Amino acid sequence: MNDELKSISKLTCKNCRSSGAFTEPISVILVFAPGLNRPYPLIPADDYAVCSKCDAVLALVDRASQSHSITREAGPWTRAILLFADGRGLDVTAKRETLDIYGKMAIA
Repeated sequence: MNDELKSISKLTCKNCRSSGAFTEPISVILVFAPGLNRPYPLIPADDYAVCSKCDAVLALVDRASQSHSITREAGPWTRAILLFADGRGLDVTAKRETLDIYGKMAIA
């Protein structure tokens, strides 16, 4: 096992506290948003891996899309496709909390 895989297997998720359930490093994130004509690629500067047991990937895409001016100005992301170093991919849809007409929280 190479050093990169050993370090990923020792990670603990800050969201759900699971360990050893991380993806390969992310190579690119394709962000879809209302103000974009086509998906915008975000290439991580560092090796980021996400927990595969919870929805931590949503927080990562939120942070990534807010960190770049083009995706930040395009509005809230609606979909993202993550491509990993091992060639696999993950298609995620944004989950946003909205207020319904009765004042209860609903997931959009």
